Amino acid sequence: MILFGKPVAENIYLQIKKDLKTAPTLGVILVGEDSSSVSYIKIKEKKAASLGLGFQLFHLSGITPEKKVTELIRELNVNKYISGIVVQLPLPPEFQTEKILKQIKGEKDVDGFYGSFMAPTAQAILEILKFYKINIKGKKIVIIGHGRLVGQPLEKILQGQGLKPVVCDSKTVDLKAKTLEADIIVTAAGVPSLIKPEMVKADTIIIDAGNSEAAGKIVGDVDSEVYLKIKAYSPVPGGVGPVTVACLMKNIVETTKMSTS
Repeated sequence: MILFGKPVAENIYLQIKKDLKTAPTLGVILVGEDSSSVSYIKIKEKKAASLGLGFQLFHLSGITPEKKVTELIRELNVNKYISGIVVQLPLPPEFQTEKILKQIKGEKDVDGFYGSFMAPTAQAILEILKFYKINIKGKKIVIIGHGRLVGQPLEKILQGQGLKPVVCDSKTVDLKAKTLEADIIVTAAGVPSLIKPEMVKADTIIIDAGNSEAAGKIVGDVDSEVYLKIKAYSPVPGGVGPVTVACLMKNIVETTKMSTS
């Protein structure tokens, strides 16, 4: 079974339209000209417009000092017309990313790094499993990749639900042994064809949140031969990505509830 993201995202958008009372505005900070970042921002802007949400891009030069970015975040924190703030990653390598992200006011941190919201990609993974009625209770879940966008927040959420996911990263010894024991694999390593057919059981379910480029195409972490063997998988593109954008929009709408509560 293919776990397409589009119907999951559309279901979330229907709920957003029901919940939307006042139109919040998302403020996005982009430093530099990273092509992937520019592309992602255009997707967010287009979707925000389709939902009637405000969108404001603060595009800074790649030679902008870190201090200026921090100052901008502080200005947006107190700007009553900006409901949510996103700092588009990656930032320039010389920047202290964690320090910058921590400057975002909790109730405006719609990317869910340190504030009140669930990280959109982690949220998207759970939404896909829920939509396709995949029960995770009592299942052996293996998370591959322990980054701030997917692995870390997802591990925390699952632990909060009383589950004990196995987390693997680049330092893991014998990844194959871990994946062969998994009922559900969530991979977000950004390594093309990392997961091979011999690394999975026939009844495995894979949520592929990996995202990288190979031969000019966007691909996930799963080798295409794996699809022929396993029970279900989310494709790349068209799986987790669309749902992540929907969950971000959901978080933005939630900011209006927080401001009126």
